[in-house]
Amino acid sequence: MKKLKNTKNKQYTLFTPGPTEVPDFVLQASAQSLVYHRESNFSKLYQAVNEHLKAVFKTKGRVFIFTASGTGAMEAAVANLVSRNEKALVAICGKFGERWKELLTRYGAYVRTLDAPYGKTINPQELERKLKTDDTIKYVFTTLTETSTGTLIDIKAFGEICHKLNRLLIVDCIAGLAADEFQMDNWHVDVAIGASQKALFTPPGLSFLACNDKAWQIIEKSRNPRYYFDLLIAENFHKKNQTPWTPAVSIFNGLLAALQYVTKKGIEHSWQRHQTIAEYVRTYLTKLNIELYSEKPSNALTVVKMPEYIDSTKIIEYLKNKYHILFANGQAELKGKIIRIGHMGLYDKKTFAQILNYFTQVYQKMLKK
Repeated sequence: MKKLKNTKNKQYTLFTPGPTEVPDFVLQASAQSLVYHRESNFSKLYQAVNEHLKAVFKTKGRVFIFTASGTGAMEAAVANLVSRNEKALVAICGKFGERWKELLTRYGAYVRTLDAPYGKTINPQELERKLKTDDTIKYVFTTLTETSTGTLIDIKAFGEICHKLNRLLIVDCIAGLAADEFQMDNWHVDVAIGASQKALFTPPGLSFLACNDKAWQIIEKSRNPRYYFDLLIAENFHKKNQTPWTPAVSIFNGLLAALQYVTKKGIEHSWQRHQTIAEYVRTYLTKLNIELYSEKPSNALTVVKMPEYIDSTKIIEYLKNKYHILFANGQAELKGKIIRIGHMGLYDKKTFAQILNYFTQVYQKMLKK
């Protein structure tokens, strides 16, 4: 069979849950000549990116942009909000929920958890029950899309509960932003985190933190030690449409091109496009009796569960070497047991028909061994 057209002169095409394949027009924008980050041209670029990000987050609040991975923005949220010995609840159904717990612990918070088995989502009623039994919990941390398992969490319900009980809700939207529906202001989310390399199909290197006025009042009073991620410093530069530290200017250029593409069509169109691809992928696989891993899957990726006698690592390596397409393995204890197929970015059904054909051929070949 022929390889994908866009794999020429490339090691492979990415179908991982981030980084995602970057379209040519974003790469071209990223290759523009650099501008000085203390000059007016960068301020215009920063302002444009910031306004488009507000449209993507669906917020009228502040949006800060860091030259850092998504974990950097997660750390910024913890460092600027949660003081030592304050109590936070982390809703966990995968590795990135666990990352919130690790960050909070490092910053001296007292952490309680609401856990769901991997592949399962978290029942909002359980969240409400936990919060009602402990008035000292001030913050709730969770994920929109748990990238390690492909599971979606009902953030709208979480937001209603936290708003009613006067708790702050902080959401890692890194994988789900622009793929899964997310309405920060309408859903009462106080802080949201995103990054460039997922459904915004831009190279890695920028992350974002959006916050509302309720969260900002706490940030202004916080005296936690921080420097690079200090939002009070960032706010002084934000007012001038600049960043406090040297930004990744090239990625700003690429991100603006991607954001203009997304917002011109409307963020709702991006959600629907990802949903259409996700439904196509899952219908294709289930017709072949291939088991899906998540009970409530995200639009951003599909996770396939392997039979006990098949190592997903072998399938991933075979597809990479023969067809030059790359899927993602499971993480930690899930390595070798699942395959994560990312469908973030500008792919269409025709592309997925081709790669799923490759995948099922290899999968069925392994079944016969």
